[in-house]
This record gives sequence, C-alpha cells and structure tokens, in this order.
Amino acid sequence: MTAGTTATADASSVASHAIDTNLPYTPRKLTRGERNRREVFVFFSPRNRRVVTIADAVNAAVALKFEFDSTIQKYIERPRRIQLTAKQQIDVSFWTRDASGEERFYLVIPDAGTVGSTTGTVSIRDRSELDEAAQRNGIRLHYVTESELLSARTWLATGFELLPLVWEYGRLATRSLIRNQIRARLANTERVSLSNLIKTLDFTPANVRAVVAGMIHQGELRLMDYLPCAADAVLEVARA
Repeated sequence: MTAGTTATADASSVASHAIDTNLPYTPRKLTRGERNRREVFVFFSPRNRRVVTIADAVNAAVALKFEFDSTIQKYIERPRRIQLTAKQQIDVSFWTRDASGEERFYLVIPDAGTVGSTTGTVSIRDRSELDEAAQRNGIRLHYVTESELLSARTWLATGFELLPLVWEYGRLATRSLIRNQIRARLANTERVSLSNLIKTLDFTPANVRAVVAGMIHQGELRLMDYLPCAADAVLEVARA
C-alpha cells in the first residue's frame, strides 16, 4: 500500500487552512513559543478538508485515529480551554462530531502525566479532578492515554502509510470509475487481494492503490491482518 514519493510530494497542492464557520469550535492557534518548544505536525486532513496543526506526537496519533474513523464526520484540535485552577487553563485536546450528531471532547493523557497550561506544565493524573474541572466548564471529557495508543501502533503505522494515498485519491479524476469497478468486483465475494485488483483492473497500480486507500478512509473497505509496508494486502467490504 506504500504511496511512493509522488503522492507525498504533492500533498501541498491540496493544502487549505480554511475553517468551517458552521462548526461550533475553531482550533486555537499555537503561539510562536509553542511552535518552538513542541513537536508540531502539520498535514492536510481529508476528513476535515483543511490543514490541521497538531502539537506533540501523542496528539498526532489521536488525530490519525480520528482521520481513519469513518463514524467521525469532523474533528478539531485544541477546540477550547478549561479552567483547571484559578490561575491555570489547559487545552481540551480534541472535539469530534460523529455521524449521529453526537459531540465529544477528548483529553489526551501522555505517559508523563503532564500537559502544558497557561502558566507552564501541570499534572493531569487525577481524573476526578479533571472531571470536576470539566463539569465546572460545562463539558464532559473522554480520555485517551498514550499507553492505549502504543497498543495500536501497528494500525497507526498503517494509517500513516495510507494518508498520502488518500491525498492522491482526492485529486484523482478517475476515482469514481475505479471505485465502481472495485465495488463490482466485491459484489459476489467476501475478500479480494490488492494485487488481484491491480492485475485485473485496467488502471495504473498507483491509481488503484489510491482508490483503495480512499475507500478505506471512507469506511467502505477494510484491511485484513495487514502489516505496514507489506507487498500485498487483503481487502474486504466493511459491513455495519
């Protein structure tokens, strides 16, 4: 499923920092100091149709998880802050809205147990304290821990591999035609290999891979027992 250099190099051609004003939140912009002292990941999110700017690798992993969760319609990084103490505010890590319209706030908890606040770093190990602070601010928090993400590191590596292909899918003029042919191939079978699709469809391997990645991103297909950078992949229709 590897994208190769072309899809990665062309990612900037779809870049857009436009914010959807119909959503209830917008991403808080990182300050210059935050950009200098934190690891910052900037990439185009096909799910949001904009460029996202994520601080710290653990948060980037959560963003990638949301990116490939087809039940999620939109996600926003750093949607708002909550007042933890009289002098300290911390960022809520993410806001999401799923297909049913349900909205959630997420706080990502690094193994270090601390996050940045308006006065420096602050310990966030006590969830009851966090829950109380969230309640005072009128929201409910859902938690994602770094250890949970480590247990899903194989899938996260796969998502990182697929993302440039999804970018390519968004630019591909023939994507609807290829997608319909893949659907037809899967109409009477549970599974098919990527190599078989490439052999039997009259399109370039790169274009077939891009459409497969787009269908995975949209929740129409899923990979079976796939290891990142494998030469082939088994695909099946993702059923509700």
